[in-house]
Amino acid sequence: MDCKKCGAPLPVNRNRCEHCGVVNDIDLRAVKAPMVHGPHTDRVCPHCDRVMISVDLHIGDGFFIERCEGCGGLFFDPDELEGVFEASVSQVFEADLERMAVLTEESATNYSNVKYVKCPVCREIMNRRNYGARSGVIVDTCKMHGVWLDAGELRRLLHWVKAGGLLHDKAKQQRERKSEERTKRARQAERSIEDRGRMGSLDVDFGDRDTFSAMPSIVRFIFDLLD
Repeated sequence: MDCKKCGAPLPVNRNRCEHCGVVNDIDLRAVKAPMVHGPHTDRVCPHCDRVMISVDLHIGDGFFIERCEGCGGLFFDPDELEGVFEASVSQVFEADLERMAVLTEESATNYSNVKYVKCPVCREIMNRRNYGARSGVIVDTCKMHGVWLDAGELRRLLHWVKAGGLLHDKAKQQRERKSEERTKRARQAERSIEDRGRMGSLDVDFGDRDTFSAMPSIVRFIFDLLD
């Protein structure tokens, strides 16, 4: 593949041109219709402290996100970012681990300074997390209201998804859930064995006259334990 700006051949498994520095799209079905800017919203950019505008991405019957005209940051309501991935990237069937590693390495160079920012809606400090655990893109999230992406982070995430990052992350989560379920079942089995062992130590032979006559004291002993 050649660079779309200068025409130089791109390095294997890399999106950035070594000659002009431009990051090239790799078979991304990005939204082709021009974004239509709507009215200003009541949501405030966490960096510029200015009211953001609503942007229609032309996905389905209407897909609006918020964009800051100052810094170019984007805000997505819960699950909207995943909707953009589904609509913008052609179906991926396997993960390219080598390319994912390169993209993660390139993204890591963009986070020299750590800065916590406020949610555009509730104005509470958002949490920072590596999207998909291994994308290398650190996003700011509010559990209640959504995800904030700085300018350029959406493009890097789209490249990561195209490389199979989302597919790889979902498979990893499934393996972790299965491992947790196996551990839980093993612990339940251990507790069951321990419970049977404790009950076995209290087994009484009711055919034994002496034991039967001692039942009231045994019952009192058990109730004392449970008291």
